This record gives sequence, structure tokens and C-alpha cells, in this order.
Amino acid sequence: MTGASYRFELGKFELLIVKDGTGGARPLSDLVDDIPSDLVGHEIFMEGGLMVIDTPEKRFLIDAGNGPNRGPRTHAAEVAFEKEGITPQSIDTILLTHGDPDHIAGLLTKGGEFVYPNAHYVLNIDLWRALNSDPDAGLYFVGQTDFVRRLADLIQGRSTLLEAEREIWPGIRAIPALGHRAGHTIYRFDSENTVLFHIGDAAFDPVFLEHPELVIPAEYKPDQARATRKAVARRALAENALIVGSHFELANIGRLKQAQGKDHFQWVQQSPG
Repeated sequence: MTGASYRFELGKFELLIVKDGTGGARPLSDLVDDIPSDLVGHEIFMEGGLMVIDTPEKRFLIDAGNGPNRGPRTHAAEVAFEKEGITPQSIDTILLTHGDPDHIAGLLTKGGEFVYPNAHYVLNIDLWRALNSDPDAGLYFVGQTDFVRRLADLIQGRSTLLEAEREIWPGIRAIPALGHRAGHTIYRFDSENTVLFHIGDAAFDPVFLEHPELVIPAEYKPDQARATRKAVARRALAENALIVGSHFELANIGRLKQAQGKDHFQWVQQSPG
């Protein structure tokens, strides 16, 4: 897939999902060692994505995708933003899920300057500490220490650091969802009694919510990440919330319903119009 965009409404919020033209289908076996027999041969979609949230007062962006410092990639996200009339200058606040390069490399230009010059940043304090220490400790930014250092220097003084669940704007909550990478955070949106969770990389694909017991050895803290997936699935089910993930297929927005067993769920796609 070369990237695309999908717009929908959540109460008074307008949301836009944008794919950045990277990745594609991958065998589940690339990520998981012990695969249940019913998932052998299963493929998951891994194209990266961003999400813009327009409230009546502010414009938020979740993550920034891959940037000019990384390749291969297309410029699908930039093309989609231009088509939708979204300028970098119009982004008020950037909500970071974590510090993997396919989520933050798009924050800086090739020259090391802000892509989104007016934005304030929201991130977990553990991510902030990782950006300011060893990029290989809790991140997956091998060989790009200079980028991490530059980013940390630039956003210092224009960031909100989170240590616990917190409302950051009416109807928008940041929720620690640790394990995948240092300071991994998900975001909950609530408008006119409709709730949506953007779960970042807490699950790469709905199959990880249907089977939260699956272990991904390459995660920062695999056991914690697995416990987080279970907690996210339970909470989303309890709140009857819509769910979207950074790497879900475009428009693959859905809800969970209880399946057989305490921590087994079924994904029901319910993409809003």
C-alpha cells in the first residue's frame, strides 16, 4: 500500500488517520515465537500511521511517522496532509505514544529542525528519560543517537511529562500502557458519550487483542507488554470503546466482544462513516 487517509467523526471531534507509505503485510511468525495452531500462516498489516484530532478549539497529532532521516518510505503522509489542508504550522499539540523511529523520525527535518514549529509535546516521563540517556535502553533507535539527542534538546521546555493517567484536554486522556517501549502511552478520546482508544503499538494488529497472551520477544519488556494488552482489551470492552492502532489497516476501527475464556476477545470491525 502506498498510503492513504480516512476521516471520521467522534462526537464533536473530527479525526483523520493517515498512513505513511511504509511497511505492509508480514507473517505473524516474524514477531511471535510460539504461535497457536489456528494462527499459523496468519499475516498482519504493518504500515505505519499518524492520526490528527480536531477539537472545536485545538488540533492534535498522534506521533509523526517516519521522516526524511529514514527510508525507504514514500511521502504519502505529506501528500495526504496537503490534500486535507493540514499544514505543519496548524498542529497545536503532538501526543507521543513512544520513541520508535517510525513514530518520531518525522518530527524533524533533514536539517534537524522542527517539522511542526508551533507544537507542544505530550509524552511519558520514561520516554523522556530514554531520549536523554541511552537510545538503545527502552527505545529501538540503533545508530541514530544524534537524532535522539537533537530531538530531546529541542523539545525541552515545550513538553508535558506524564507519570500517571491524566486528562490533557477535555475529552482527551493519556494512559500509561507500558512494556512495548519505554514510556509507551495510549490515548482515550471521549465526545458525546462515544469513546475511542488510540492504542499506539500496544497491539500491532487486532489479533493481539483477540489473543493478548501472545508474546513478542523483541519488545522492551515482553511480559509487561503482554499484561498491558490484556488490561487494554479489558478496559476497552468494559467501556464499549472503539479502538484504533498505529499499524492497523486503514479504516480498521472496531470494538471487542468477549470470547470464550477470561482473556480472549473477538474483534468486530465497526469503522465509523
